[in-house]
Amino acid sequence: MSQQPFRFLATLLLASVMLSATALAGGGSFDGVDDEDADAGSPYVGDVKDNKGNVVPDAKITVTVKSYNSSLILRADDQGHFHVKGFDKSVKPEDVEIACSADGYQPFAMNREKTGAQDNAPIEITCVLEKK
Repeated sequence: MSQQPFRFLATLLLASVMLSATALAGGGSFDGVDDEDADAGSPYVGDVKDNKGNVVPDAKITVTVKSYNSSLILRADDQGHFHVKGFDKSVKPEDVEIACSADGYQPFAMNREKTGAQDNAPIEITCVLEKK
C-alpha cells in the first residue's frame, strides 16, 4: 500500500495547524515583543480565584475566537494569573470568549473590563470559580 495519501494528509494537517496558529496569534509569539506587536489588538490578562478570594493555580483557560472558529487552551500559573498576547487587530474583542475551569470547581462569576481608552488597551479578566 502506498504511503503517498498518508503523507499528503499529514502535510495538509500540518499546514492547517500552522495557518490557524498564525491567524490566532497575529503571527507573533505569546511570550515576547516582536515586530508584529504594532498590528496586535488588546492583550488579555487575568486571574482565576475561588469565590472566597483564594487563588486557583493551574486553572484551565479556554480562549475562543468565534470568527475563526478556533480555540486556544492555556493554564494559569501558580498564582492564578494568565496572559494572552493580543490577536490581530481584525479580531474584535467581542468575538473573543474566555472560559475558566478547574477540577472540583464550577463557574461562579466573571468580570471583563478594558483598562483604557486606547484601541489596544489590555482587557482584564477575573474568573471566579466555586467549589462543587
